[in-house]
Amino acid sequence: MRETNKVFLIGLSSRILIVVVMVICSFLFATMAFSYVSVDPAKTLSFVGMFVRWDSVHYLDIAANGYPMGLIHDDTSASSIPVQWAWFPLYPAAMKAVSLVFSPFLGVTRSLMFAGFLVSNIAFFVGVYFFYKLTGKLFGPRVALVAAAFYSFFVGALFYSTIYSEALFMALALGSFFFLEDDRLPLAVFLGFLASFTRSDGFLVFIPFAVYALQRFRTDRSGSGRLFISSFVVASPWLIWNAVGYFVSGGVFPVSVVSHNLNWGVPVLLYQQFRLFLLVIPPLQTFLTVVGLVLAVLPVGYFVVRVNRIWSFESASLKYWAFYGAMLVVILAETYIYSALRYAVTLLPVYWVLGKVYVKNRVVGVVFLGLSVVMLVLAAYLWETNGPFFA
Repeated sequence: MRETNKVFLIGLSSRILIVVVMVICSFLFATMAFSYVSVDPAKTLSFVGMFVRWDSVHYLDIAANGYPMGLIHDDTSASSIPVQWAWFPLYPAAMKAVSLVFSPFLGVTRSLMFAGFLVSNIAFFVGVYFFYKLTGKLFGPRVALVAAAFYSFFVGALFYSTIYSEALFMALALGSFFFLEDDRLPLAVFLGFLASFTRSDGFLVFIPFAVYALQRFRTDRSGSGRLFISSFVVASPWLIWNAVGYFVSGGVFPVSVVSHNLNWGVPVLLYQQFRLFLLVIPPLQTFLTVVGLVLAVLPVGYFVVRVNRIWSFESASLKYWAFYGAMLVVILAETYIYSALRYAVTLLPVYWVLGKVYVKNRVVGVVFLGLSVVMLVLAAYLWETNGPFFA
């Protein structure tokens, strides 16, 4: 079997596992009511509805109605911009475009839900393909295949199939990184630009471009100027979106680094949230969050041990370690603890390190992979039973 076919089979296995768990939960537990969403159950598709929770409603609303204009004024709070501006536009725009094919048959809400499900799951397979190809360029085919399994079965990988922007962002970002490694800069910049329009922290995709520019400047300086300009272009959607929001919403910068209206404020540091989290959240959610975050920071130890090789300025993977570091800071400093595992899917060295562990020590690697599968099953259970697993 060709290696790429194995990658798609691994990805498909992870999606089948999620669906099976959700279907079983829908029959065993009377919790399928949309208690955390405002979608009318009469307007939903029973299967696709399993993938609609929490922020999905905002994406559906934006895709159906666009972004609201002006400030909100009421007697109980200061004027603020509508919360929808915190969600970046590419994913709902993709949902809207795809839904046009189905709306004559399904109606507006159902067609948007089905379109969101299709966009997310197709993007997942595109993402896992680019992840495999990128990893193969950096670490070879053996590590790439195993790392693709960890990518597909990571606890936060649940969100690749839900009506969230994670799958689309990762597909675009990984495609951008792959073409950057392949020295196909125009295509890399185009995909990176689109990735930045997908999530509020998506502009950090510019970091590998900037690091690569520094690497080229240090050696022969050829192409370094183009790379510096490219890094700015890739990051620009964050500025563009804030500028649009500033004028349309009435003179307020709507988005901070993570999807939070500046009027909401930024959450306290992640470790400071743990005390309250441990008091109010069920043990199962606590287990997933703690173990998931341990896996997220595991590459830090690997980096320290291998610093001499990784920190070599010519190291091809250094630019992605820089991306990892920036994303990790976002998670630790600006993320609600409930959202941490969703943001952690962007931490590419997590999968690389686990893949290297598997190749070097099969027993330990199998334990880590088994743990990942179990955690993904538990995440699907919490999601389907309306547990506190959201972003």
